[in-house]
Parts: sequence; C-alpha cells; structure tokens
Amino acid sequence: MADWSELPKDLLHKISQLLLESPLYLLRFRSVCSSWRSSTPPSPFNPSISLTNTFSLSHRTLLLLNPNSNPNPNPRPRPWLVKLSLDPHASTARLFHPLSRFPMKLPRFALDLFTLPALDLGREFLLTNTRHTRDSLYIEKLVFLPLTHRKDRFALLTIHVSGKLALFRSGEDGWTVIPDMPTPYDDVCVFKGNLYGADSNGRTVRVRPDDGGLTLAAEPVFGGDKKFLVESEGALLLVDMYLSYYSCTQGLFHEDFDEEDVAGMGWERTVKFDVFRLDEEGKKWVELTDLGERVLFLGDDCAFSASAKDLNLGRGNCVAFRDDGLGFNRVLNGMGVFRLDDGKISPLSECAGFSELFCPPPDWVGLQ
Repeated sequence: MADWSELPKDLLHKISQLLLESPLYLLRFRSVCSSWRSSTPPSPFNPSISLTNTFSLSHRTLLLLNPNSNPNPNPRPRPWLVKLSLDPHASTARLFHPLSRFPMKLPRFALDLFTLPALDLGREFLLTNTRHTRDSLYIEKLVFLPLTHRKDRFALLTIHVSGKLALFRSGEDGWTVIPDMPTPYDDVCVFKGNLYGADSNGRTVRVRPDDGGLTLAAEPVFGGDKKFLVESEGALLLVDMYLSYYSCTQGLFHEDFDEEDVAGMGWERTVKFDVFRLDEEGKKWVELTDLGERVLFLGDDCAFSASAKDLNLGRGNCVAFRDDGLGFNRVLNGMGVFRLDDGKISPLSECAGFSELFCPPPDWVGLQ
C-alpha cells in the first residue's frame, strides 16, 4: 500500500489551497499526520481576531451533520443542520439555530467533528464590542475576504447604520464608509474572491478591497422589498423577498392573546420570492423559474444553499426562510418554505423533512 505521509509537499500544498475556505476540512486534512500538517498553512479563519481596541472578529460555521453508519441504510437517518461557534480558549463549542442569532438551548453533549460525516455549507462572521460601548457601525451582515496577494491580510465588508457599505482592511485603524448610495444596501457577500453589495433595488456592485472603489456588477431589478445574495453551485443568485403588512384586526393574532392585548399590533409577513442569477458579462440579473434540486436558506446573518439529496428531502426548488410574522401565528420557530413551482408558502412543520433538519436533534446524536 502507498504511504500517504510521503506525498510530495507541493501536491499537499495544492490540495490544501482548495480547502482554505473550510476551517473544518482544513483541520481534518492537517490532522492526518505530521507531514501533512507541516506542508499546509493553518486556516485564515481564526476563531477570534482583534481588529481594533474596540472590536474583535469571530465566525460561526454552518454544517450539515450525518451519523457514522452504513452508507446505504434504509431508511436513511436524517441529517442535522447546525451553526457552530468554537471557543478559542477551550475545547468546546456552542450550537446555534442555523438561520438565527440565537443559541440552541441544549444540555452539554459530545460531537466528534473529526469522524462525523460533515458538509461545510459556509460561515457567518460577527463583530464583538470588547469595550461594551456604543459604536456607529450597525452590523446586519459581515463578510470576510482573505487577501491572497498579501500574507495574513484580509478585508471585511458590511452595511453601515446609514445604509452605505463599510469596508475594513487589516492593518488599518478604522472603517471606511463608501459614499456611493443611490438607495440603502440590503446585503453583502463574497463570490469568486470578490466583495459584492446589493441595494434594495437589486443594483449590485463589486467592491475593490484595496481602495473601496465600486464597479457595477448588475443593473437593478426593483420589484420586492428585501434582497439577499446567495451563492449556489458556482453561480451568484439574488433572492427578492416581497413583504406585506398584516394587523391583528385582520384576525391573524396568536390564540394565546385576546384582542385587547394585541389591539394596534401588526407585523410584516413574507408573501412571495423572485430569484435571479447573475449574468456577469451582461451585468444584469436573469430571472429563474426553477432551482432544480437546490434549496436556498435565508437567515438573519447568512444565506446559503444545499442540495435536496444531501438534506434528505424529496425535492428541492424552494426557499427556506425566517419570518417573524409567520412565527407569531403558527410556524415552527417563525420559519416557512416557498416553492418556486407553485408559488406557495407553507409552514415549516407542514413540509416533509424540513422541520426535522432543525431542533430537536436527531436520535443518532445520543442526546438524553
């Protein structure tokens, strides 16, 4: 048998470069043996990075976990979709609902991430105020871009409280608020090694990390009320969410409240989505009517996609999302599923296989 520890160092380095975007994959790769570890750099996504005297940067990883079992079980055990945050000072982690900012309320238990089959679906980044003081930088979503041409350098992009894009470059003292703003920005992302921002009309720009310059990536689509950027199978998608305002006088209040308690209350509720794919050469968004087997997930601080097969779902071509208006009524954790084929929104609990992706954990986790 071949001695895998004797693979050429240049080959190990090339392999490791393909794993840089996944801290978990790279950690597993470097843990095989001392030869592999010495031939590959550590992940650029450190658990915690001090940016300034006020802020530190951390990240959480979105994982689809499966049990160690027969590769062809019948029935197949359901996977578990989680968001994981490592504690840099201890060998522990916290689990979060994958589409929210809130941790799962679970007793302590063990997960062996070195052996469990795990699919890395992406990351979300957070700024922690180390001084507990107020700051003008309001974080809706934060993205991280390693600057490969500059060792140990990176750039961050977020949306400032003013609705403008804000850029941070490692080695600098503060943030740069980019003055361009025809309309407020809704979302930011990293796609093919570039920073992108989309405003509330769908106008999308590419941001140069070196100087904060902007290049038009796509003309606006207008349409709905909130835009999300999602990478799916090597393409950049724009998801356009349409909202409608509902009041309790319309009879949509929760059964635990009486009409006097909720008089005058109201909320926004999602009514439909449009999905577009970026035409990079044409600098425009092209509307899609079918996502194939893909499922898009829209969260508070992250958006990602996965295949229906990996999720153990009967079909894809849908968008799973959080909606506080739905949660006030009857949907599990304020979540719904929009299907592109019929344009209908259903509570998560009524979509076979979807509610089982989240809490409570599946039986194979061994949680008592």
